[in-house]
Amino acid sequence: MGALVAILQNDANLLRCQVQRLSRHVALSDPPERAADAYGYGTYTATEVLLAKRPSGAATPLTLAQLAGNVTSEVLLAHGRRATVGNQKDENTHPFRFRRWLFAHDGTIEGFAELRPKLLAELPEFLRRNVVGDTDSEHAFGLFLKFLRDGGQLDDLDIEAAVAGKALAQTVRTIEELARGAGVQRPSTLNFVASNGRLLVASRRGRPLHYALLEGILPCEAHGLVNGGKDTDPHLAPHRRVKAVCFATYLLQTNGFLEVPEGSVVSVGRSLQVNVANLAACGA
Repeated sequence: MGALVAILQNDANLLRCQVQRLSRHVALSDPPERAADAYGYGTYTATEVLLAKRPSGAATPLTLAQLAGNVTSEVLLAHGRRATVGNQKDENTHPFRFRRWLFAHDGTIEGFAELRPKLLAELPEFLRRNVVGDTDSEHAFGLFLKFLRDGGQLDDLDIEAAVAGKALAQTVRTIEELARGAGVQRPSTLNFVASNGRLLVASRRGRPLHYALLEGILPCEAHGLVNGGKDTDPHLAPHRRVKAVCFATYLLQTNGFLEVPEGSVVSVGRSLQVNVANLAACGA
């Protein structure tokens, strides 16, 4: 359990400005006044995937800006973890990475002790070896990667967002099918988010998930555009043009955010068009 925030933006150089603004709207812990057990975030450069993970050990929670306030990337996945399955160690801290893919989970797979061997049995050997932590979330990531691999698109940087969304929907449905087969009565909470640096996909199952379409970053205190800025300021035009989509599981303010319907998968590609589909029907 915990909280997550994911951003896809068309200007990597202004992500830090977006993070500063969104810190007033989103939280990385639930409840927001309680610090998470650990925090992590992932970003992208042209050639690398960068991860930063840190244990909390703090009496007060970190804001999004405190965690990732100086990043430059078109994508940010940030997560505050409340440990429910697995110890507090780096291997269990979200987001998880495999090649270009990042993955985070807000929720818990119920009956995971019974389901773990079943989930591992679903994975090809090379993905099974990649599961190095103890969390239910990392096993779900392996399942997502398995469905991408089955479609021949695990390493396809140009994969369509809807195709990745289909793999995420298959992940949710398979976990629920395995749980029913094992006699697990309590429903799991399966809010997942994944990215390869060019798209975002997310699922809502059992806990709230919200998204916002964001255009422009004005005012921007970081660049002195507090009152809208002067037309001659070279920073003004990029701040007016920038567009982004943000997912968040816990909101401090609802301004501009819409709630994703329960039982949905949301796919966002480089055009930043948002597509919401029913989990049960997506790719079935």
